[in-house]
Amino acid sequence: MAPFNPNNSRRKAINTSSPAERGVAKRSLRKRTRGGTRSSGPTDESSSQDRLSALPQDMLFYILTLVSLHDAARIAVLSKEWWHLFSECQSDTIDDKYVCPERPRLETSLRCHLWEQRSHRISGALFDSYIKDRPIRRLIIKQTLPSSEEISYWLNMLSLDAVVEEIVLEMPCPELFLPHFIFNCSSLRTLSLSNFRWPHIGGPYGVSASYIPSWTFPVLAELTLRLMDMTVHNVMDFLRRCPALLSLSLCFPRRGGSLIIRCKNLLSLTIDGGNKSANYNSVGVEEAPKLERLLTRPPNLKLGVAARGAMPRLHTAGVFQKYGLQVVWEQLRTVALITNLDDSSEVQQTIMSLHNMPNLETFHMQMKNGPSDAKGKSTSFEKIAGGPIKCLESSLNKVVLRVQYMSRRKLEFANFLLGAAKVLKSMLICNNRMGGELLHPESRGSPGAQVVFLQNNKYTLELNTSASNYKLADPFML
Repeated sequence: MAPFNPNNSRRKAINTSSPAERGVAKRSLRKRTRGGTRSSGPTDESSSQDRLSALPQDMLFYILTLVSLHDAARIAVLSKEWWHLFSECQSDTIDDKYVCPERPRLETSLRCHLWEQRSHRISGALFDSYIKDRPIRRLIIKQTLPSSEEISYWLNMLSLDAVVEEIVLEMPCPELFLPHFIFNCSSLRTLSLSNFRWPHIGGPYGVSASYIPSWTFPVLAELTLRLMDMTVHNVMDFLRRCPALLSLSLCFPRRGGSLIIRCKNLLSLTIDGGNKSANYNSVGVEEAPKLERLLTRPPNLKLGVAARGAMPRLHTAGVFQKYGLQVVWEQLRTVALITNLDDSSEVQQTIMSLHNMPNLETFHMQMKNGPSDAKGKSTSFEKIAGGPIKCLESSLNKVVLRVQYMSRRKLEFANFLLGAAKVLKSMLICNNRMGGELLHPESRGSPGAQVVFLQNNKYTLELNTSASNYKLADPFML
């Protein structure tokens, strides 16, 4: 008889349970609460309760409608209940980004073929939604090459249900005329058009003469017109038919002229001309009593004189072509400027702008590179200011400086702001080579001010041309 071995008896005692029982025991050790923490004992009932899933189904459905399609899909993987809500929520959206997704490093010829293939699938999805009585509320087309007949079919299908709220059509080339079926979508709240020709009167895709006086967009709130081939008269007639417009963005027009804007409910206006030869000669803002944000970047823009009394609620302005808007706005709280501090004349204009804005709270500046006239001498910004600046004494609390190549005068201006701003809370600098040369905290006007160096290499002020961003408190922090 073999001698007694205690290890063998211990092994047999452990292996007496079945694999299923051992699996249950193993899972019980890894049991977690809903919050994702390991349960180590009795917990409070209020802390383990999933309050988000306890919300009503209608409220959860509404939460998913507020985010993008990509974010909603990420939320839906949390549970089967969220996935069911996602499938119901996104059944009213067609986004070509998720129709035949592109693979990375795809050849140009194959990419064009893929973009053309998407058109057929989008047409099928619209027809399927019409047959199943599930109307489409959002149509987003950015990576597709449709024909005029296909776009006309899409807009015609959307106008039948009269519930579409958002249409985004961005074409790669300006060869297509805008179908007149777009004017039948009177339920639109957001409209973004890019690279279209305005429809002619008559013709296969034109607007009939008897139809022109009837169309209108009574609830349209956000309008973006980018690279559009339309006259100034067409733009003003378009705006006249949008009585509830809140945000307007006009980018890179293909035809020039003198534009007059009359929108009583307008909150945000963006005019971006870049360096295009075709641009508006002048823009007059005659009726915009509720305008709060004005962003401009067209060369040689002349703002109408009527704008001085037509924008009493304006608090955010961006001037991206030197000082094209020479208007004193005492109510401004957020401003973005592009200037060359190596030029003495622009230094004086910058100091004068700070004097003219006593309520300024957030100041963005892009310091351009240019020839310097300092000749190695230091610049006394205190002497140029000629005394205290009101916004630096009482209101300025945030400064963002974008500079690619640091010069002596640019560094002196940064130190001037640090020393003169009494209530400054933070200064963000897009340059990581000047930390040791700034004023020490004890020498600053606000000792508690924090200096943060951004590492994103964004040395230029970017103008976001989408009209849907008018709700941002600071449109320049992108």
